[in-house]
Amino acid sequence: MEINLKNNLPLDILFLIRIKANEFKTEGVQDINAQDIKEYLYQIKWKNTETLSMCDVINDIMSLRFSEVFDYLKLKVIKEASSMKIDDFSELIAK
Repeated sequence: MEINLKNNLPLDILFLIRIKANEFKTEGVQDINAQDIKEYLYQIKWKNTETLSMCDVINDIMSLRFSEVFDYLKLKVIKEASSMKIDDFSELIAK
């Protein structure tokens, strides 16, 4: 069965992503949720892909390591911060 990644993911795949997020939580990683995992998959793993077999999608999710998602989120924050002005950080800077 092929999954068109341009459409909404099937509910069973979304459930599998939530299971992976819960797996990370049981390993002590509290700050990565299902949305972060889904975003990583679309932005990195499946970036230039339109369709994948169900087996490949399941394998991509189940083999996903915390460090992969963490590195993606780290780069995302750096990119977002680089486009901000110094005034945007005023609440972080001690007076």
